[in-house]
Amino acid sequence: MTDDSNRPPNTAAPSSTEAALSPTPPTRIVALGGSAGALDGYERFFLGLPPGSGMTFVVVTHLSPNGESLMPDLLRRCTSLPVELIEDGLRVEPDHVYVIPAGFSLAVMNGTLLLRDLDVAEGRVIDAFLASLAADVGERAVAVILSGMGSDGTRGVRAIKENFGLVLAQDPTTADYPAMPTSAIATGVVDEVRPADELASHLLERVTRERLLQSDPAASSADLQRVLLLVRERTGQDFTRYKHATLLRRMDRRLKSHRLDSLAQYHQFLQQHPSEVDALFDDLTINVTSFFRDPEAFERLKAHLRMTLTRDERGGEAVRAWTVGCASGEEAYSVAMVLHELTQEPEWRGPTGIQVFATDIDPRSIDKARAGLYPASIEQTVTPERLRRYFTPTSGGYHVNSVLRDLIVFALHNTFNDPPFTRLDLLTCRNMLIYLNADLQQQILSVFHYALQPNGLLLLGVSETTGSHDERFQTLDSRWKIYLRELGAVNTLPVGLILVRSPSTRLSQAQPPERRAARTYHLPSPVERLLLAMYAPPAVVVNAEGDILYVTGRTSRFLELPSGSSGTVNVLDMTHDGMRFELASAMRRATREKRAVTLRDVRQDEDREVLVLDVTVHPVQSPEAQAQDTLLVVFQERPAEEAVPATPEQIDQVQALTREVQHLRETLRATMEENVISNEELRSTNEEYQTTIEELKSTNEELLTSKEELQSVNEELLTTNAEHQGVIHDLARANDDIKNLLESAGIATLYLGNDLRIKRFTTQITRVMNLIGSDVGRHVGDLNVKLRDVNLEQDVTAVLETLLPHEAQVRTLDDHWYLMRINPYRTADNFIDGVVVAFTNIDSVKEIEAKLDQSVLHSEALLNCIIIPMVEFDDDLRVITANKALYDLLRVSPEQARARPVYDLGSLGRQQLDSWELRAKLSEMVLTDVPLTNHVIDLDVPGVGVQKMKVEAWPVLSTDGQQAVHLMTLENITSILEEVVKDVTSGEAEENEGR
Repeated sequence: MTDDSNRPPNTAAPSSTEAALSPTPPTRIVALGGSAGALDGYERFFLGLPPGSGMTFVVVTHLSPNGESLMPDLLRRCTSLPVELIEDGLRVEPDHVYVIPAGFSLAVMNGTLLLRDLDVAEGRVIDAFLASLAADVGERAVAVILSGMGSDGTRGVRAIKENFGLVLAQDPTTADYPAMPTSAIATGVVDEVRPADELASHLLERVTRERLLQSDPAASSADLQRVLLLVRERTGQDFTRYKHATLLRRMDRRLKSHRLDSLAQYHQFLQQHPSEVDALFDDLTINVTSFFRDPEAFERLKAHLRMTLTRDERGGEAVRAWTVGCASGEEAYSVAMVLHELTQEPEWRGPTGIQVFATDIDPRSIDKARAGLYPASIEQTVTPERLRRYFTPTSGGYHVNSVLRDLIVFALHNTFNDPPFTRLDLLTCRNMLIYLNADLQQQILSVFHYALQPNGLLLLGVSETTGSHDERFQTLDSRWKIYLRELGAVNTLPVGLILVRSPSTRLSQAQPPERRAARTYHLPSPVERLLLAMYAPPAVVVNAEGDILYVTGRTSRFLELPSGSSGTVNVLDMTHDGMRFELASAMRRATREKRAVTLRDVRQDEDREVLVLDVTVHPVQSPEAQAQDTLLVVFQERPAEEAVPATPEQIDQVQALTREVQHLRETLRATMEENVISNEELRSTNEEYQTTIEELKSTNEELLTSKEELQSVNEELLTTNAEHQGVIHDLARANDDIKNLLESAGIATLYLGNDLRIKRFTTQITRVMNLIGSDVGRHVGDLNVKLRDVNLEQDVTAVLETLLPHEAQVRTLDDHWYLMRINPYRTADNFIDGVVVAFTNIDSVKEIEAKLDQSVLHSEALLNCIIIPMVEFDDDLRVITANKALYDLLRVSPEQARARPVYDLGSLGRQQLDSWELRAKLSEMVLTDVPLTNHVIDLDVPGVGVQKMKVEAWPVLSTDGQQAVHLMTLENITSILEEVVKDVTSGEAEENEGR
């Protein structure tokens, strides 16, 4: 944590003109963290933000390193505040919104935003900025966790809370991605959980309320003291020496929850509702900690422990450590792990035993620490090796195992009032001193010096220091605040700081014991009988401390009030000097030995005469006196004739010196006994603390064993149920998807197992076979299949045996055609778990095929009606079809002619069409689409001889205007040519005759 009181004020000048016009720093710096894709949370936050708040807003999101952030443009639509993309060295200004650019992490120093390399944040840019913000502005930092994926921001909110900042989170039920706010809420440090559109107004309300609370320091201080007095009276814990600004911020939350406006009203509310005092106590005890906070600090601590403990030769004495303010136990377990690892090193030569004391004033935190149950998020701070060695995985988290748990004693303990643990090798108190005022810090450091043995180590928080006690502590690491207790005498504890109390008194949260005034004591009948038996000499009844409880007889001759006294009733203060030490010694002996002790021949000067007394101290046993040690002091004067006037000559000098030496010895012995008793009481008190705590821990663990087992079983059942619910939901969704897919595809599908029994089918299957829902599980051989000439069981069996798909066109009894496909059913792990039979309706295909067949027959009939030989061929000059006249002419069959070149048809018979000239003409016609006309060839026709054939060919275009096929005809023009020749010949003959 940071201590703002030790931080120098920020005096750097703003870097812009607006800052120069508005030099005041922002009231708060608000960091908004979330995913860049969850824009709804950011928009709702800024839409609910009133103007003029005086706060600065820094938006830190997860962005692609290579992308360009559109966040500034999007936020400008939601707020009237200036929105800027952060540049390195930009100084923050009130009522501004700053957005982190892509590819950078962000830090802040003295109000200046600094862009850093993305690798520095190790993928957690929100955590990195929140930690930097908490260290820079402390209590003026605000963290707002909005919708986002992952757990980034969880560590950062702890840092904000450790530095007295404010933490808000979006209600996960309203978030598009609830993971980030849920993880932050799980830390227990979030001050408020609200929908995104309410967070801004709530933040402004809290800031305004804090200003009002601090607007009248005198009134606030008086009301604050009254509230803290109620807390002390109920809980026994005194917070008056904590920093008042911190206390006011903590109380503001309670005021708001009860709709109160001032501490005076809250004080009245506390008087009317005592249970609210407990809630306030919970808020004042800030329990924010984590495993291995500042890992480098623990590494440095281990190195220093390795040196100090190795050179310390103490035999088999265990290493003793004390973790002050252990909260929920994470830091205590961290210290224990460090010590255990250290003692397990092969080269270790120091003590092997370990005893860690972990204390706190919050009972709930101690209970949590004793339970040793922590969430799975500790994986971020505890290494995998330590998790395996010191923790046992449980449902949703980890449980500290017995190897680590047996090293630690957790106890309720007030560092300010309860006796400290002593002879310590290590004392850790991280980030507690910054809550206290300077005077109390100095007293606590005196306690720490008293508790540590020479060469013991003290570990403080990074924002704490020993201050004026540097002469008693040697600095080993200035960065991580590790100190060595110097050699020298142990200082005494601060007077009035430590009040010795019994474990039962402390555990019951009683107030610190105070010296009680003497109370009226009724003399019991055994004492009366004793006095009567002794002729009722003057006597007093006192307790072990000497306070007079009852007086009988004339005691004024032996007891008197000392000069300047204001009514003391202690018998030792009222006794003459010559008898005081002897009487105190006799009282202690009587109390310790439980028998009467008599002081004989006690001389006392009284009006120039010497009184000779026998003073007897009797322990009194009665039901009324069982709660305390009660003593009866009897003064018995010798007869007057035994006393002679004292003269200097009659005094035996040797006897006088002997009595003086005896008196000094008694005094010295009494002083030594008191010192020994005090030390023994202190040691006994510490041992009683540990014993009581261990007994309570053992009892608590025994009582909680059954509860933990039941809770563990219940959690396992809940986890299993949740997993099953998730699986069921996924299966139902997948089933719905498959069902809708198959139904929309219109394919009749049947799923069969390896045993040929029905597993599932679609509704369209009823067109192929008669099936209803109750048929699931029936054998395929039992089905009524509406297919002609199909043995479905045989086909399915063949597919299962060969694992080869089967496809066939089948017809139903009502003359519908289907394409039947049978494929093996393969699971995700490539296991054959049956077959899938799919039927696709192909009626339309069959109808087209029928029409096509009719069209072909019609075309062939038309061709055959033509008496002129005709052939149809494609672009490659290959025959598609021809009419009967052509086949007869060339003496070939349709099967022989189909797909052969046109110019090669003659080779199938005895005729020859293979003419290079015809071939060239046809090829040219195909390329140019120019019809071939009046081309004459010679064709040797069997039985007729060579005939003249006129060849004509032309392209036939399709409906889209593209060329499809070509037609060619052969027309016999031999007779025509013969007539022409005959006419020409006859004409020439007639002409010759005429000549």
